[in-house]
Amino acid sequence: MRNIYEKKQVAENVYMITECTEAGGPGVNMFLVVGKNRALLFDSGFGVVDTLKKEIETITDMPITCVVGHGHPDHVGGAPLFDDVYMNRKDEMLLPVSLSYERRMEDVFGRGEVDSELFEYAKEHIVDPGGKTFKWKHIGMGEIIELDDDIFEVFEIPGHTQGSIALLNRKKDYALISDAVGVRTALVNLPQEKRVGMELYRDGLENFLRNTTEKTVFWYGHSREPLPYSVATDMLKALNEVLEGQLENDKESNSPFAKRKAAQGKKMMEHKSGQVTLVYDANLL
Repeated sequence: MRNIYEKKQVAENVYMITECTEAGGPGVNMFLVVGKNRALLFDSGFGVVDTLKKEIETITDMPITCVVGHGHPDHVGGAPLFDDVYMNRKDEMLLPVSLSYERRMEDVFGRGEVDSELFEYAKEHIVDPGGKTFKWKHIGMGEIIELDDDIFEVFEIPGHTQGSIALLNRKKDYALISDAVGVRTALVNLPQEKRVGMELYRDGLENFLRNTTEKTVFWYGHSREPLPYSVATDMLKALNEVLEGQLENDKESNSPFAKRKAAQGKKMMEHKSGQVTLVYDANLL
């Protein structure tokens, strides 16, 4: 079976590890920051094979602290491989589905041409959390992770999921953002009170941007290159436009997230602003 992990050093002591279940595809990124006595892994991929720890050992043999950026299958699936795991508790409700065999196999192998060898291997070697969840600890807004000279500050940016977080390294001016913001961001699991979830996302993103600059490098979950700062500012603009009722050009969304079971009964719409698309539930406005 081919090695589904690709590694690239993107900064001093920082490695991008991309889980490429589709040969030649964009893959899903996780980031390994290597300290003097331990290493930090941000996100963990789908975990459809059990070889991530071995892949990390080609870079470092230090103990690993794994921080999950949010609770979707492509970011939390490999986390049960590790003993020291942190995640925001607001995403605990996602774990039974996100960690299920059926959901992860469908996400990886149910959308186009299938790598039959990888498929057969995954059926026997998918990361098994031993039930519907695994041991993890809560991490939240303002908490600090110290890794020798690298100090990371936790920012909650609830939107893509209610427990989405980013880690900011102020000294080296970069952030690990998972899917907290992207060119296309879908808001499917917001609180059900009118406007509350949208306002929480806006406020969280606005606060994060106040603590960063145009020079801050954003390492994102689904791009081999840093996410342009302007994507985040465009998303903030999109949120304000939707909250202000500028919806005349919005259309019904046909995105994969709009077709999920979690979106059933919701009126998923798309709002475009600059280079971004915001997918939201119009029933919550």
